[in-house]
Amino acid sequence: KNSLKQYKNNDILYGVCTVITTIYEQRTENMKIILFFIMVCLLIGGQILGAKFQIKSFNEALKRLHKKGNVGVGTKKRKVGPGYVVLLACDSQGTITGGELMRGITVFNSFKEYGKWNGQSIYDVNARLKSGNEEAQDEYSGYIAALDALEEKLAEQIAGEEVKG
Repeated sequence: KNSLKQYKNNDILYGVCTVITTIYEQRTENMKIILFFIMVCLLIGGQILGAKFQIKSFNEALKRLHKKGNVGVGTKKRKVGPGYVVLLACDSQGTITGGELMRGITVFNSFKEYGKWNGQSIYDVNARLKSGNEEAQDEYSGYIAALDALEEKLAEQIAGEEVKG
């Protein structure tokens, strides 16, 4: 009888240990799942904040350049590697008065002044970029898009003035 009592006590102890171990393992798995969702939420939140920062930076750069004249916007997206957004401003004669560039692959980039073509004609710069080889045209496709947009705006302004005149 004594050994039977000892067996039942061990069986109960074994059962209690099994239950405790199962609860601990489930809790550990649940903690892993909870931590995973917390990390996902943090990453999404960081992405949202970064996007808001970039939009704010874009709007500020656009306001700065609008003070210098008409503004054209161009982008270059890449599957791998940094892309860019370029803003170029010109006066009513088509002379480039300023530019800003945001280049990179993270949401922490902001616009920086880009004055490489200041004082040059949008028509001349655009013709030079378009006359390059395919690889160069692809590399400068965002700049070309911004210059094309400026050319279109100037053409519309000239057409509007002719109608008024």
